Amino acid sequence: SDTVLYITNPEISASYALGIVADPADGSGIILDWNGNPINTGEEGWIFILRDHVLYGSRKVTAPVGLAPGGSDSASPAASSAGKPRQRFHHSSFFGGKAVASAGIFITNERGRLTRLYPHSGHYRPGEAHMQRALFFLQQHGVELSTFSVDMQQIFKVSRKFAPKGGDGSKVKGEKQKDKENNAMVGNGKHAQVNGQGKHAPSPQIMKKSKKTDCLHLMGGLEVACFLAHKAVMIEKGVFH
Repeated sequence: SDTVLYITNPEISASYALGIVADPADGSGIILDWNGNPINTGEEGWIFILRDHVLYGSRKVTAPVGLAPGGSDSASPAASSAGKPRQRFHHSSFFGGKAVASAGIFITNERGRLTRLYPHSGHYRPGEAHMQRALFFLQQHGVELSTFSVDMQQIFKVSRKFAPKGGDGSKVKGEKQKDKENNAMVGNGKHAQVNGQGKHAPSPQIMKKSKKTDCLHLMGGLEVACFLAHKAVMIEKGVFH
């Protein structure tokens, strides 16, 4: 079975450290890998954590075939072929689940420019303080906060829409009427019959939450920083509790 990798070797953790520089032309943040090359994360993005003023990042691995860039580990192909559990790579992997200043997902384009920042982490559950630290870190490195967007759905507590499991809830014409009939019969204590054989009708589709990335609430990074800063002042003054 799969397990989540927890790195306890400081040298391996350090190999995931990323660099960040600001483009002199427009102030956009360019995120660099461990070799100094701009990172193109693709649409899925990379997971990151911020710890001791250093940014660490990697692809999120849910079906690993090895550990990169730290070299050989128990998640290597040799270990998997030997029958050892495969190890997934999550936010908690970088430092073995230890406390961090911030965590989430960042997305860069083909030139390595930061375009989006998501405070998404099932382990660390980042909130307003985490996002403030991430934005402050970027600003300290000269990044213009207006050059990227931030997802605020968790901070604003935006409700995630529900959809039937395995789809977006859309149905072929005729299926809706069948569902109504089946639900009505179940509600009356009766069971729908198929071909007169008394078979139970299929149960209603299981409902599940949509993915976070399907319910984004994007705002400009500078706007988010101003909002969080003003809210902190209002809390300090006793306006908010």
